[in-house]
Amino acid sequence: MTTLRLHHSIFSASSQKVRLALVEKGLAHESVTVDLQAGEQHTPAYRALNPRGVVPTLIHDGAVLIESAAILEYLDDVFPEPALRPRDPVARQRMRAWVRRLDDVHHPANGMMHYAILGRPALQALPPERLEAMLQAMPNRRDRALRAAAARQGVEAPEFADAVRTQEEMLDALDASLAAGQPFLIGDEVSHADLVALPYVARLEQMALLALIDDADRASLVGWYQRMKARPSWRETIGALRPQVIQHWQSLGRQAWPQIAQQLRRQPAECN
Repeated sequence: MTTLRLHHSIFSASSQKVRLALVEKGLAHESVTVDLQAGEQHTPAYRALNPRGVVPTLIHDGAVLIESAAILEYLDDVFPEPALRPRDPVARQRMRAWVRRLDDVHHPANGMMHYAILGRPALQALPPERLEAMLQAMPNRRDRALRAAAARQGVEAPEFADAVRTQEEMLDALDASLAAGQPFLIGDEVSHADLVALPYVARLEQMALLALIDDADRASLVGWYQRMKARPSWRETIGALRPQVIQHWQSLGRQAWPQIAQQLRRQPAECN
């Protein structure tokens, strides 16, 4: 019997990508929650599975699989229907280029905004030695530097300003890609590109920053986001986050809006 076990966090964008794919493919799996705030991703037991100390990690019939983009490819290799990759080689290359850009460029920026706005209160509440230990436990230097800037300077950090501009560029690129009229990023069917982009756009809404989409002349992106939110995979993953959590996040996002608005090239009327 095939068994799938996913180690993940419901709050992690990278985890959400894989969870979306599992639901899109109708794949039953065991869910193992990793408490990122408590540092469970850095325990020896978890590091034995994932040396990078990040989520998600998928275990399939004993094989340990890491890196969300590679996991998405694996799922389509092993469970090809319904396909989440275009069959046309050119379209498939464009899909992979989108995934690479979102993972390499926009993931760090989205994470910087998340921790500077949403995670900073909890990080600041830690004893200094505990915060330093948590930072030093992160093996990736770039991620460690961004997390430290978020914890120590928050929205005043230079890295935060760069993250806001990078997220605006992401929204522009997504909208431009959809402007030709196709319903999804790579044509008429949902692909990895959509599943990878969705958590980052959703995180902006969860921070009460939906004005960056609705009030900034990005109509094609608005339509795509509505279509993605209408899918069962949304309801079972991102849409299942507790309303109390979202309300708290949105209150923090509204507090940060003045600093965010200063960095924007386009100026929406206000945050929602």
